[in-house]
Amino acid sequence: MVTTIFPTWPHILFAVIEPLTLIGGWLCPILDLHGFITNQIPTSTSFPNPSDVHIDPTSFALAYQLANLYGLLAVLGAGVVHATSEPKVLRNYLVALAIADVGHIYVTYLAMGWDVFSNVRGWNVLTWGNIGVTGFLFVNRLLYFAGAFGYAQSPTWEARKMEKRG
Repeated sequence: MVTTIFPTWPHILFAVIEPLTLIGGWLCPILDLHGFITNQIPTSTSFPNPSDVHIDPTSFALAYQLANLYGLLAVLGAGVVHATSEPKVLRNYLVALAIADVGHIYVTYLAMGWDVFSNVRGWNVLTWGNIGVTGFLFVNRLLYFAGAFGYAQSPTWEARKMEKRG
C-alpha cells in the first residue's frame, strides 16, 4: 500500500498530481519534440510560424535533457514522498522545490519578456505548465509551510498520540 506522512491535500498534490504533471513534462518532448521546443514561448505576430522554424541539434539535445530531468523529478519526488518517515525530509524536499519553482518561473519570464509574460490570455499550454502550474505548486508549498493543511507527522509521533488516547 502507498503511504505518506503528509496530510491529505499535500499528499494528493505533491505525491500524486505533481509526479503526474512531471511525467507529462517528460512525455511532451518525446511525443512532439519540435512543438515542445517552438511552443516554449507563446507565438505572437512578431515570431515566425513554429512549424517553419529550423531547430538546431543543440536545442534538440537540451529539450531531451529537460525531458530526462522531468522524468527524474517524477521518480525522485514519488520516491521521497512515499518512502520517508521523517517530516524534515519532506520539508527540505519542498523547500528545494519551492526555490526551483521561483527559478523556473523567473527564467521563463526572462525568455518571454514582460509583454508576453503579462498577457495571460495569450499563453499556450506549455506556458500554463511553466508558469501557471508551477505558480500553483509554489503557492501550495508556501501554504504548507505556513501550516494551512497541517504538517507531516512521523509514525512515531502518531503512535505516541494514540497511546495518550488509549
